[in-house]
Amino acid sequence: MATQPRLATFGLRLGAFLVDGLLADLIAIIAGYRPGETGYGLVGYAVFLAIELVFVSAVGQTPGMRVAGLAVVRAADGRRPRFGWVLARTLLLATILPALIPDRTGRPLHDRAAGTLMIRTR
Repeated sequence: MATQPRLATFGLRLGAFLVDGLLADLIAIIAGYRPGETGYGLVGYAVFLAIELVFVSAVGQTPGMRVAGLAVVRAADGRRPRFGWVLARTLLLATILPALIPDRTGRPLHDRAAGTLMIRTR
């Protein structure tokens, strides 16, 4: 019998988010934007979402998720989610609210809607 995946905790998700957020800010600064300048927040936000989309699509985890020991998988079979579902998950994440609405297991709305789980890898 297959073992159940260990779902990511809120604390681990938050840690991954913070690492990815810092990376997005660093990229925005390297691109020439400075905190407080017009466009800085929007560029940082767009970079954060691009990190989410590109890395989860390509390898199943963002740099922050890797640091935190997390990965995104399909709920149905534990495999890497397809691009369309990662795109849907990222667009829902972009609205922020779905990430803040967990079910009783702690799985947020954007993961439920995309048929994904964020699991612990270690």
